[in-house]
Amino acid sequence: MSRKRRIFSFIIGLGCVCTMQAQQQTVIDDHGKTVEVMIPDADGALSGYVSVDYSDDKFYANGSSQRNNMNTDAENGMEEIDRKIRNLSNIMSLTYNDEVKKYIDRYTKAGRQSTCYLLGRARYYNRFFEDALRTYGLPMELKYLPVIESGLNPNATSRVGAAGLWQFMTTTGKQYNLRIDDYIEERRDPEKSSYAAARMLSDLYQRFGDWTLALAAYNCGPTRVSNAISKAGGASDFWAVYQYLPKETRGYVPAFIAVNYVMNYYADYNIQPLSTGLPVRCDTVVVEKDVRLGKIADVLGMEIADLKILNPQYRQDLIRAFSTDGTVKLRLPAEMIERFNYNKELIYQDKPSFEAPVMTVTATTAIGSQGHTGSHQGLLMR
Repeated sequence: MSRKRRIFSFIIGLGCVCTMQAQQQTVIDDHGKTVEVMIPDADGALSGYVSVDYSDDKFYANGSSQRNNMNTDAENGMEEIDRKIRNLSNIMSLTYNDEVKKYIDRYTKAGRQSTCYLLGRARYYNRFFEDALRTYGLPMELKYLPVIESGLNPNATSRVGAAGLWQFMTTTGKQYNLRIDDYIEERRDPEKSSYAAARMLSDLYQRFGDWTLALAAYNCGPTRVSNAISKAGGASDFWAVYQYLPKETRGYVPAFIAVNYVMNYYADYNIQPLSTGLPVRCDTVVVEKDVRLGKIADVLGMEIADLKILNPQYRQDLIRAFSTDGTVKLRLPAEMIERFNYNKELIYQDKPSFEAPVMTVTATTAIGSQGHTGSHQGLLMR
């Protein structure tokens, strides 16, 4: 089957399965083709689910009132999922309840085609997340946060201006040393944004001492979480302050727990990763002089669209080598590294002219108005 037919089938599949309320994300695939990804929205008011009074502490204690109405098979199934979720982490407290179940259902039922897409992209992007988390000594489970933030699309941009895999606003990005100017946008750099996000998550955990609260603060800001804790009488975890958090944030931690479960146990639901065309291995080269991406692509025999997919931080066709140390980096498929180094003289042969920058956004996604730390914004399944 040709690439075009596979993409067409993928889009048709999305239209067939996403019958519930959903968010539509327009992304550019790894060969420059437009793909529409639909992630159903779990807003707590969908048909087929009984509304829950979340101020009832007994619901989170053991869920006994719900279990009394379940048959034995359903109860055993829920207990099995609960066991698997609790075993996912020795550091983070991941629990299972009806709110988490809603998001699991979205990823494994109506949104299963999008989950295939996310799994395929995760194979490429997880290495960036894991390296950054490991550097700061953070739980590896946090590598799934960009799934609910951006759908693993480095070009994702919210309507309030949050950008990149981790959805940083400009102010917060600069606070965490991300370079943002007319030519480079490090919020979209998979490596640098991951280190910035890891540092921010570390800061939030140091403040709250609980990962569920740190995640809530990443979504709506530490001030709102602190206020919720005060209203809850000094409670020390997400579920205890749930009713005092913004509506969007109430779904944030459940979605995070659900995506951790689905990304580990997708095979239980006959879900398989979708091939994305992203390279198995990449490496970086130092760009020592100003050069155009088009020139690099021509010399290396690459499609410029493929080069941009690997280097979404460059806002223009032009790379300007004017960072602090006079160099910037370019990410290439591993097999292209030697070719780049061998052809440096040819690549740098023509000095590019400088034109007024044309600001473009490859992919834009519409999401809610609340941003974490007053400057971040989540993306999926709100």
